[in-house]
This record gives sequence, C-alpha cells and structure tokens, in this order.
Amino acid sequence: MKSNRRQFVKKTIAGFAMISLSPVCNSQKVFFTDKRYESKPWLELSKAAYLNNASLISKMAGGKPIIAVLKNNAYGIGDVQVANILDKSSDVYGIAVVKDERALAIRSKGVSKPILLMGDFDKNLSQELVNKNIVLSVYSKHSLLKITEISRNSITSIQVALYIDTGLGRMGIPYQEVAEIAKEIAKNPKINIVQTFSTLTTPKEFAKEQILRFEKIILKLNQKGVSTGLKHLAPSYSLIDLHNSHQDAVRPGILLHGSFPSIDMAEAKIYPLQVGYRLKAPVIRVEKLSEGDTIGFSRFYKVLKDEWIATLPIGWADGYNSSAESGAKVLLGDTLYPVVNVNASHTNISLGENTMITAGDIATLIGPDCPEITPEGFGKLVKGHNYLQINYKESITKHIYETF
Repeated sequence: MKSNRRQFVKKTIAGFAMISLSPVCNSQKVFFTDKRYESKPWLELSKAAYLNNASLISKMAGGKPIIAVLKNNAYGIGDVQVANILDKSSDVYGIAVVKDERALAIRSKGVSKPILLMGDFDKNLSQELVNKNIVLSVYSKHSLLKITEISRNSITSIQVALYIDTGLGRMGIPYQEVAEIAKEIAKNPKINIVQTFSTLTTPKEFAKEQILRFEKIILKLNQKGVSTGLKHLAPSYSLIDLHNSHQDAVRPGILLHGSFPSIDMAEAKIYPLQVGYRLKAPVIRVEKLSEGDTIGFSRFYKVLKDEWIATLPIGWADGYNSSAESGAKVLLGDTLYPVVNVNASHTNISLGENTMITAGDIATLIGPDCPEITPEGFGKLVKGHNYLQINYKESITKHIYETF
C-alpha cells in the first residue's frame, strides 16, 4: 500500500535518527546557567549581532538611517531588549511599534531615540504618550479627531506622522484624501508633522506604483507649504529589492534579527547578517522507547527501532512552530538531532540508539551556531518560510550578552 506524505515524513525522520551524527556546529562561548530555568525555555540576545546587522542594513540602503520596526514584541524576541541595544547604534534613527503600551514600555526602559506608534492608541494613555514624546500616527479622519481633542488640553505640541495608504489597503489615510487631512493639521499649531510614511506591497510592479503615488503626494503637500518631515516607505523586502523606495529612511523588521524576508536571497551572500538570538531549552526527560512505540495524541511518530527520546519544555504554545516535527533539528552539545514531535507544551527529540544526553543538558532550537538551526535553515528543513520560526511567547525570559 502506498504511504501518504505524513507517513513518509515519519519514516524519513526515524531513519535519520538511526544515523550517528558527527559534530558539525560551532561551539558556544556563552553558557547561561540558573537553577530557576531547569524547566523553562529562554532567549539569549547578542548586542554585537544586532549592532552589526543595523550597520549592514544601513549599507544596503546606501547609508540611509534606520527606523527599527519592533512590532509584536519584536516577534517575541523582546522589543524592550532589542530597542535598548539599537538605541546605542548611530545607524538607527528611531524605533517603530504598533501598540501604545509597547511604545510606553520601551520609553520607560530608557530608550532615548524617537519612537513611532504606527497603530491606534487608547484615550486614557494619550497624555502619557504625548508627555513621553511618542510620535502618533494620523491614519484616518477619526484618528485626527482623537489627536485634535488631545491637543486642546496639551501644553506641548503633539508630534505626528502622516500614515498614507498608497495601496496596501489595511491601514493609513487613502492617498486621495491626504491633502484634505494635511490641510486640517496645518490649521492646528499644536500638531506638528515630523514624519510621513506608507507601506509597500511585495509585488514589485505595484510597489513601484505606490512609490509614485507617495512622491506625488509629498510634492503636492510641500508645494502647499505643508512640512512632511522624515519620509519612509521601505520594509525589509522593498529595502533590498527597490532602491528608489529608500526615501529619507528605511524601516526594516526581520532583517534586524539576522533573517532575510525570503529564503535564499542573493543579498545574503553580500551582507552576512547574524542571527541575533538563541532559543534554548533544557532537556527534562530522557527515555528509551521500543520498536512500535509512538509519541503524541495522534501517534504522529512511530519508533521503527529502539531509540532514546529527549523531551524539551517548549511547544507550539510558546512559539516553537509545530512544523518542526516535519524535519527540523536542534543542537545538543555540538551535534544536531531531529525533532520528531511538537505539542502545545513539549517537543521531543530523537537521540538515536545510543546517547550520552541526560536531563539537564541544554538544547539550542534556533540560533546562529549551525545553518540548520537558523530561521532560514528551519524553513528549508520543513519546506516552509523562515517567518514560521520567529514568533515567540512574550513571557519567555530574555538574557542579553555583549556577543556570542
């Protein structure tokens, strides 16, 4: 009887588990040890890697400054931590987030660079946002009404960014209506436009049309005496693919963490970004399973020959993508082992017929130490995207090092 794809994956992984793997990865210089983390995953961040990436990204953009997009808690890696690292970079102009509480959290931890709030805000936080010099986005008529209301009782001027929808369709002032809204802003001496931005789509031809729309709007506003401040359009993909999208600054996200927005981009060879973090977890259980045994509710992994199985206290609910069970590997010591099962709370690793691994040993699930455990390597092994493996639960503890 023919095997389906899922059965094929099981057999492939099981067969791989039987192979004795030789050391292929770089040794780690930093070893985090803390008894409080005998049963929990954690993230380690490298200051040197993030600063190096910022420098290389600026070079990609012809020396233009960077607005570092740290949305969704910097993909769970830690917006406060990454912002504090990038606050020391001369290549970084400022930080951008999409949630009001994240903007305030970053500012409260000592970040001095400009912070742009690309999303909406709660009225009860409005005065604190203004007091902390957070740049608010005017993305609709309604948002302008909210900001105008705040300005009536504000002692200081409110810094805003014009957020223009040039065709992405999900956020921003429709480009046909920008002149009217900018005219209203210009009437209010307490509202000061310090930035103007839009977001480009991935398809190149339409992105070019968006750039033309943006530049026509800027020209029209400037001719009417409206200051548009710092202009920016380019997220990570456009930054690389469309040089005329660079404007006054660029707005990378995933590039900062050491990943390119698409696997196998040619620029990866020219600009060697470094994965800026490691995702780690301790081994909490090592048991030998017998031929015919299975793992998981669906019995996804079937043991074809007696083998040792390790359990890690991290699962898809923590942000470790469940597609890992379809071919991903983790690093234990200096050897790679295949992932054979991922559930909500735990991940299982095949250690083969014989092993020296014991409970308490530390596994690196994602990091710079081997090509196979970078986000790109993960994406290739599971035949998916590198974005699959960069979206961690906020509660995972972060530790910062000068370098790896």
